Amino acid sequence: MKAIALFFSILGILCIVMVALTATEISPAFVSEVAGLGETATTTLFWGGLAALLCLAGISFGVISSGEL
Repeated sequence: MKAIALFFSILGILCIVMVALTATEISPAFVSEVAGLGETATTTLFWGGLAALLCLAGISFGVISSGEL
């Protein structure tokens, strides 16, 4: 379980890096325009949501593996 927690946490951190790269337009946007938002904003929101989900998964698996439930 500790390895899974570490895996999700590392992926979450990589997604946070992608949020920064996409927001500064270093990395290109790949999601089309949704609800009037631009392509860059939509892609940044995608990476941000994925980062939040993966970081929460890493935290939850870390709590489960430590046995502090």
